[in-house]
Amino acid sequence: MIRLRVVGLAAVLAVSAAPAFALERAQHTVDWYQTHQQERESVLKMCQNDHSYDNSADCRNATSAMHGATADSFVRADKTDPEADPAYYGHDAGAIAMTLSMCSRNMAPLAWCQAARIASAHLPR
Repeated sequence: MIRLRVVGLAAVLAVSAAPAFALERAQHTVDWYQTHQQERESVLKMCQNDHSYDNSADCRNATSAMHGATADSFVRADKTDPEADPAYYGHDAGAIAMTLSMCSRNMAPLAWCQAARIASAHLPR
């Protein structure tokens, strides 16, 4: 019985010490990638060329920054942006929740986040 516990403990220690299970820190944040387009595109090219990087923190941050930059480009181009208007959400709790979820991951432009927060405050309780 003691031998089984020692073997079990050794297995747990071996797995917990494995580098594959360590949390990888990103070199740069989503905000940094949003303001550094050339570096963002370089990382995205690497990530798209080799899918072993799919779950790397930098690939995720660069992808989020790309989504945010794309959404922001629509706002800056003076195009109609219905999601920046709280009226767009009406009383659609699902659309509000989805947008706020995107906002929490820095995957939506600030104008959408503000509009969704305002719409959320006016949902019937």
